[in-house]
Amino acid sequence: MKEVLEALRDDNINMISICGMGGIGKTTMAKEVAKRAKDDELFDEVVMAVVSQNQDLRKIQGQIADLLHLKLEGETELGRANELYSRLMRSKSVLVILDDVWEALNLEDIGIPYGGQHKRCKILLTSRSEEACNQMRSQIFPIKVLSEEEAWNLFREMAGDCVDTLGLHPIAKEVAKECGALPVAIVTVARALENKTKDEWIAALEQLKKSIPKNIPGLHSKVYSSIEFSYSYLKSDEAKSCFLLCCLFPEDFDIPIEYLVRYGVGRRLFAKIDNVAEARSRVHAMVNDLKRSFLLLDSKNKECVKMHDVVRDVAISIAEEHGFLVRCDDKMEEWPEKDTYEIYVAISLFSREMKKHPNGLECSKLEHLQLSCCKDTQQMLPANMFQGMKELKVLSMRGMSFPSLPQSIQVLQNLRTLHLEYCGLEDVSAIGALGKLEMLSFLGSEIKELPREIGNLGHLKLLDLSECSTLQRIPYGLLSSLSRLEEFYMSRSRCEIGNLRATLRELTQALLN
Repeated sequence: MKEVLEALRDDNINMISICGMGGIGKTTMAKEVAKRAKDDELFDEVVMAVVSQNQDLRKIQGQIADLLHLKLEGETELGRANELYSRLMRSKSVLVILDDVWEALNLEDIGIPYGGQHKRCKILLTSRSEEACNQMRSQIFPIKVLSEEEAWNLFREMAGDCVDTLGLHPIAKEVAKECGALPVAIVTVARALENKTKDEWIAALEQLKKSIPKNIPGLHSKVYSSIEFSYSYLKSDEAKSCFLLCCLFPEDFDIPIEYLVRYGVGRRLFAKIDNVAEARSRVHAMVNDLKRSFLLLDSKNKECVKMHDVVRDVAISIAEEHGFLVRCDDKMEEWPEKDTYEIYVAISLFSREMKKHPNGLECSKLEHLQLSCCKDTQQMLPANMFQGMKELKVLSMRGMSFPSLPQSIQVLQNLRTLHLEYCGLEDVSAIGALGKLEMLSFLGSEIKELPREIGNLGHLKLLDLSECSTLQRIPYGLLSSLSRLEEFYMSRSRCEIGNLRATLRELTQALLN
């Protein structure tokens, strides 16, 4: 820490890097450096952006601009880079922290001055890759594991005073050693064992010693074993399922808790639930437990959570053993090539460049499909796309644009949750054939009229039309025909006033009945 702050004060050093394996505490140190830099008034401004494995220049630009209170007007990345560059050049002194860098970044493409362009614009990187930092010609500060005393103090703080009891103290010391002096490992294991019995501590020690960790590049084997252990110690299968749902999203993604609710209801992950509100309460309680275990993190958005990139790496590895396929790659133009898709229970694909989808793919076990693309790219969904997915229970398509849903969607007679969010939609009348559908969301989608066929959905419990800015009409009588509807959302939608009043009257009457 001291050496990093000294380097930031050195006018001859423009860029520095904190390097080390995943879970060693690079991000924590970077945040502490940012705090110290502000407290000591080393810079007029300090901004931080997460880069992650899948570099998204627009997102990085946006994170920096938000912290600078700058509204980027440019449509292209180059235009946005020029705006950001001009704003940073006007700053008397600024520290730009780029967290979780996997590959060398072109700072010019982002709009960050470097070298002799602005001597009081300093750049701090965190990375698992020394090679990437060397390519960017930064001064590298390798971060070391905690000392034995530091590791024990952190473990004791997380596990509580129980570790000081006479019979438990030597066992707790052994468990702490198994964490390899790595902060992420220490925190997750200690929290999992908080207030547990001596027998549980002994069993935990044996489990950690016998663990066979997977080889994940840039991740210490002790970190894998510790997070896997913490997962195994979750109170219920419901909590484990909720945790694994979170790895379906990209790194550093703000995961809406409401998605976990709707996906969980669709997958029947929650036992003895009578309505959506009960499911929501159950999920929020599980999320709080996962946050206490440090398996999930708070997001700046109070309705969302985040997953630490290291925890996500381990979660994906565990999920793969449960039939999950997760790919988040903006350069991916079609589905990953596999010998067979018959083994997968859940598939999640995120890509801005996705153009091609399989026709008639056999996915006999698939229960959950999540696709996120770019709405600017017209999607041609093959006619038989869903033909081999008859067990599908949750279908989420985000940021896609298509004239109509393929007719094969009608074979999805087990589908309970359907998200068509931020999509460009025309004809979606085929949804009316999905007899078991319970959750239907058009959040943020461009849709002019709700198809009358939705009135056929006798099991629908939730309908979300929020942010549907192009919505003009909801056919009269549609809502009253949805006899099991529990929740209806249409905030920030622009339905015509006359139609909106009629809709509200109809909804009120339906609730009274």
